[in-house]
Amino acid sequence: MKVAGLFLSAIAFGAATAAALPAGTSATNSGLPEGYKVVDFTWSGNVTTNGPEMSFTGSSFHDIDAQILKANPDFVWPDVSTANSTSDMMKKKAWITCDPNNVRHAKSYRIREGIDYLRGKSGQCHMQAGPGVCSRISCSYDSGIFWCNDNKHDVTTDCSDWANYAQDILDKCETNDGQIRGQEFSSENWNILIGRGNC
Repeated sequence: MKVAGLFLSAIAFGAATAAALPAGTSATNSGLPEGYKVVDFTWSGNVTTNGPEMSFTGSSFHDIDAQILKANPDFVWPDVSTANSTSDMMKKKAWITCDPNNVRHAKSYRIREGIDYLRGKSGQCHMQAGPGVCSRISCSYDSGIFWCNDNKHDVTTDCSDWANYAQDILDKCETNDGQIRGQEFSSENWNILIGRGNC
């Protein structure tokens, strides 16, 4: 009887925990602020010389990369300067916080690797309407970079913006012991979030 009672208590605890999570989220989405959920995003661009524009949807840029290489095994991302700031991009930047709500720290050297991976990813990226939705654009060793939309409508932006925003966060928010969390907001009501992810 005691075993049965413990089993039922565990079920009840699990149900209560699930009920406490915001709709559309799961306990594995611990890298996001409370009330946010992870969604896929869509990349659009050319994968062949003079070919038609193609679109691929995935849960991260690693997923998108795999789909692009399946369509064109010879595809190579264009060489883009690390200093890819543009006046339009700078105008879109609004503000940075190094203390985003309910976000744990990530390893800064892993985030630096993620930024290097994202840098040069050109094309247009699209995400569904929010508010409170994020795409995990890069994540490794529990250190994630997310693209979040707080608009009530879809958003599309140049994918190359992401590395620049993430670099801003790293430059401003990295701690002396090599930890990082932060969020940079655009004037278009989307943002880049860095923190601990489940990956």
